[in-house]
Formats: sequence, C-alpha cells, structure tokens
Amino acid sequence: MKNSSKIIYLFLFSLIVFPQVSFGAECDLQKLSPINYRERSETVRNVQTCLKSLGYNISQATGYYGQETMKAIKSYYEIWYGKWNGFRLGNQGIEKLRNFLTAKSGGDFSYRKFASNGEFLEYIKNASSYSGYEEGRLIAPTAPTASPTNDAGTAQEKTAERYSSTNTQVLSIDEPDIAKTNGSTIFYEHSKPTTTNTSCPDGAKCIVMPIYGKQISIIKALPAESISKESTISLDQYYYNSGNLLLSGNVLTVLEGKKIKGFDVSDTKNPKEKWTIELEDNTSVSDARLKDGKIYLVTKSYSLNSCPVPLLKTGNTSISVNCSDIYYPNKEGTANTNYTVFAINPENGEITNKMSMLGSSSSVIYMSENNLYITYNYFEDKVKYYLSFYKEKCTDIIPSSLIERIEKISSYDISNYSKLTEFNSEKAKYLNSLSKDENLRITNELNNRLKEYSEVHYRELEKTAIAKISLSNLSIISTGNIPGRLLNQFSLDEYNGNLRVATTIEQNFELGTTSKNDVYVLNPNLNAVGSIKDLGKTERIYSVRFIGNLGYLVTFRQIDPFYVLDLSNPSNPQQKGELKIPGYSSYLHPIDDNTILGVGEENNKVKLSLFDVKNPSNPVEISKYSLDEYWTEVNSNHHAFLIDKNYSIFFIPASNGGYIFSYKNNSFTLVKTVAGYSVKRAIYINDNLYILGDSKITVLSEKTWQQVSELELK
Repeated sequence: MKNSSKIIYLFLFSLIVFPQVSFGAECDLQKLSPINYRERSETVRNVQTCLKSLGYNISQATGYYGQETMKAIKSYYEIWYGKWNGFRLGNQGIEKLRNFLTAKSGGDFSYRKFASNGEFLEYIKNASSYSGYEEGRLIAPTAPTASPTNDAGTAQEKTAERYSSTNTQVLSIDEPDIAKTNGSTIFYEHSKPTTTNTSCPDGAKCIVMPIYGKQISIIKALPAESISKESTISLDQYYYNSGNLLLSGNVLTVLEGKKIKGFDVSDTKNPKEKWTIELEDNTSVSDARLKDGKIYLVTKSYSLNSCPVPLLKTGNTSISVNCSDIYYPNKEGTANTNYTVFAINPENGEITNKMSMLGSSSSVIYMSENNLYITYNYFEDKVKYYLSFYKEKCTDIIPSSLIERIEKISSYDISNYSKLTEFNSEKAKYLNSLSKDENLRITNELNNRLKEYSEVHYRELEKTAIAKISLSNLSIISTGNIPGRLLNQFSLDEYNGNLRVATTIEQNFELGTTSKNDVYVLNPNLNAVGSIKDLGKTERIYSVRFIGNLGYLVTFRQIDPFYVLDLSNPSNPQQKGELKIPGYSSYLHPIDDNTILGVGEENNKVKLSLFDVKNPSNPVEISKYSLDEYWTEVNSNHHAFLIDKNYSIFFIPASNGGYIFSYKNNSFTLVKTVAGYSVKRAIYINDNLYILGDSKITVLSEKTWQQVSELELK
C-alpha cells in the first residue's frame, strides 16, 4: 500500500512538472526533430504520430518517449540502419523518417526513391512513351518586382550611397540577369557585332559577313561624369547566353550555356577565371538563385537511358547521380526529365550538396526564404476518367460489356498512354458495330454528356505536382498536387508557412470544357486548406502577384479582369474586388500598399495601368498610358523592369528605345526617352540612371534628366 501511494504521488508530480501537451492527430513533417529517451515534448508527440502513420506499434501519441516508443524506434531503425542499441532518434534517423513519410504524405501523389537501376529505366521507358500525350507547354516567366538588395557584395570599395539591384521576386534572393552592379562597377552582358573578312581572289569582290558574339563589359561607373570600360570577358557561346550573371562578393558567376564559370573581379582591370563547371551533353541550366552567399543551381537532364545519370564535370571530377538516389512521383508516366538542385559555393565552385527528382520538361521553379519548390504539369489517367464518366452518366447507352472491358484495361500494368490507345480502340469497335443512325445518336449523346460531366470533374484530370525542398539539406519535405497549370514563378508565393498558388485549368476541346482559374492556399504539408475557384471563366491567367495578405490576378480573353483577393484567412480566401477594363496586364508591380502598376497590352500596343487598391472591394484604374510600341521585354521578363522610389519613376525597355515614367500624384508622366541602340536595362547609382544598350551606355541625372555622360561599347 505504501508503494502504491508512492507511485500515485510520483504520477501526480509528473503531471505538474511535465504537463501533458495538447496534441493534434496529424503528422507534421516540418516539425520533425531529434528526440531523446524519456523526453516529454510536442516534438516527441509528433514523432510518435508519424511513426503510427507508418504502422509502428504505438498505442497513443502521449508526448512521452518511453519503452513503447523505444521499441517502435528500434524496429524503424532495423529497416534501413540494421540492429540498433541506442536510445536517441538523431538527425540521420529524422532525415530518413521524413523521406519515408514524404513517400506517403502526398495522398494520391507522392515522391519516393527508386529501388534499383532497372526500376528507374523501366519508369523512364514508360514515361517517354507517355510524354507526347497532352504534355505541358513551356511557359516563359513574366513579371514582378523588388527593391535594392546589396546581397551582391563588393568588387571594389563602395562609394555609392544607394544603387539598384536586379528586379527579383523575393527581395533577399538574387536571380541571374544580364546586368549587375555593386555600386561602383557595372557588369553587363551584351551583344558584340564583329566581322570576318573572306580571302578573295585578285580582282574579285570580297564579301564581309557579320558575326554576332557576346561579351561581358566591366564598367567603372563612378564618377558618373567619366564612366569607362575597365575590361572585357569574352563568352564562348552565343546562342546559349541570355541573362546569366550572379554577383557575390568579389566573384562574378557566369551561366554560360553548357559552362558555369566563376571570375575573380576584385581587380576590375584584370578579371581572372577561378573555376569552371561543365554540364554534360544531356544537361542544361533550368534556373538559379543566389542567397546568403550560396548559389542554388537547378539543372534538367534528358535522354535518361543509363545509370548513374551523368550531370556535370568540375575540374577533373565527373559528377553523376545514382538512379537509386533520384526521387520520382508515384504517378506513372508523368515524369521523364531529371531535375537536380546543386548548392554551390561561388568562391571556389565547390558543390556542397545536391538532390535529384523527376519531373516533366515543363517546370516552374520558385524559391522562398527557406524552401525551393519544383513543380510540373501532368495529366491523371484519362482511362479512369472516362471509366468514371461511363459508370456515372452512360449506363443507359453504353453496354456493361464495354464498361467491363474498360475496367480491365484500366487495371493493366502498362503506361497510361498505352491504356488510352486500348480504350480508343475498344470504343471505336463498339461504335462501328452500330448502325449509322445509332452511331450518330450515341456519339452525340456521349459528347453532350461528357461536356456536362467535365464541367464538374475536369479539375480531376489536369494537375500540377509540387515538391517542396528544404534549403537546409536539399531534401524533399512535402509533396502535393493541385488542379490546373501554373503561368510562371509568380504563380507561387510562400507566406507565413503557407503556399499560395494560382492556376489555370485550360480549355479542352475534346472534353468540351472552357478554361477557368483558381487560387489555392496550401499548408506547410502542401495540403489544400482554402481556395477561390472559377475566376475569369473562358479566360486564362496573364499575371499574378501575391503581397502579404492580398493577391492580385489578371485574366484575359477580350477584356482585362483585375481581381483583388483577400488571403488573410488561409482556410477562407475570398475575392474582394474585380475591375474590368480593355486589354490586359502581364506584369504587376506594387508601388505601395495601395497602388499596383500593370504593364501589358491593349490593341496590340504596350499599355501601362495604375490601379488604386486602397479599397480591395473596389479597385480603380486611376491612370493609363499607351505607348507607340508593340512589345516590351517586361511582358516576358521581370528583370527588365526598374523602379526608383526615391524619384517616383520606373523604366521599361521597348523596341524603339527606353522609357522613363513618373508616377507622382497617381498619374503617369513620360519624363524621358532614350531612342535606339537596343536598350536592354537601366541601373541607378546615387542620383544617376544608367541606360544600358547593346552598343552604348547613357548616364542621365535623375534630378534634371540631362545627359551626364556616354560610353560607347566596342
């Protein structure tokens, strides 16, 4: 009795000292962390919940690491580590656990690793045969914004009080572009026309053919009155080079086609190549980012017909990825391209980490402060879609024998493309067995019923897969999928741990559906917790911008609906306002909390719009301007846009030159134009604006808009 009293006392004491934590029932991959024996915490509860989801014998997630949890962890370690006599679940065990759970967590869509080379090659074989079936279209990025970020560092002592940086999606994350500055030096990649003289016989007319190359000019920008070229870096290839510079400290990284080079530019008169990475023939650069002095390079590899998959060479070392280390989606036939993420030290070109995953050739890449997202568009099994349609809507006109045959085809262990071929063959046999009159009647009935069915169910067919990769260790920590396809990187935005995504469900003539647009809010595990659907029916998204708790979206077909979305409640996002005006905006840029700038087109002319969004329920176009231009690069590349809020101006390049607008007093004023010489970019340093073209650089005073100096580029 005495011992029983002691046990009761210790139990009550434990409740006071170690109170039970209030726990939910969902395994949270984001919060998985190492735990110790006899630890009591929410971290333990989460590990217990995750182990339970994998089938381990834990009766209840109490939050206390005791004997029952230890037995489960020992059993878990035996699967991948071998016999284990420890007590602590450490970093390696947590990483493996997260990988196991990632393969399980995506609902009907998840990523896992191949068990063997043969499994990889068989998957790729099926994916290759499937790739022609409704493959996603390649989408070029379009616009948004950023203000100066001095992440680039210095190549010389900075003398500028302020200077611009590349217009990027996330302020602290740099993106490759053709122009970079550290405040005293400009690094500019541009075209350089040269000529070659053909040897000609005496008396014959010699033909001189121009050859266009590219180079990087290193420009001494200060003082602005005496701008000068310090040196030049020649580029090996022309056709591959387009917006490929990153500046980190004294190192200029050049993404030069099949080569990635790092140059020491501490001596701007004598830049020196420090390191080179050379991509394999089947591999190309997909995208890159620079954050906290580290380059995150994303490559994609085609022609995956051998193991391991070769990726690149650095120095005398060839780097490849074992097929068993490649993540792949459990959806058969949806991926035939290998994406590899490299973490690279720009100081020496050292690859500090890497990971590989399969996707399709059409991919959108977005990077937040803590995570990298790789997405791609795919289609679910279309035979299953038709099978559900026949069962639900067509049993009165489709014989049960055909439905049974389709069920059998759906169960075959073959690619989705092969299943669809079989399905079409069986359908054709049935229709051809009918009289002409009956064939015509059934065909029309099927088409009409399919259209009605698809208007409700089409979101079940066209999907975007999303893989969330932690920047800390380059591992997939969450996977998910949503209906529709993305426009570009600005279709995604991470905010307060949630991911906001805008998609278009494209028109499908075969199914008789019209296009529609949705916005989804996904939690950290990439499960949808809220959505706004059917924005701009019969239209598609032309631009998206998420800013804090608000979202701005433009769809277009004949008029430009400008939508304002309230995303403050992730589980109940709402459309707050809508404005319909002619034309469309393909780039949206926040001027301030109450004003959004749009760059787009109307009647085949470049159009600028200024939207007052102070009242989200009633957005107003307060100013507009039509340029005598048919094109601006801003419509397809957000890096071409520059804003200087000190002077309330912005710059856009177009076919005939560069345009500088003021937006003071909520009204557009064209304050300066620079004609000709293929104007590409603008950079501000102190109170001067540097206009960069293929053949020269013009420096303008932002105080007077008078020319300060000019530099011919040769």
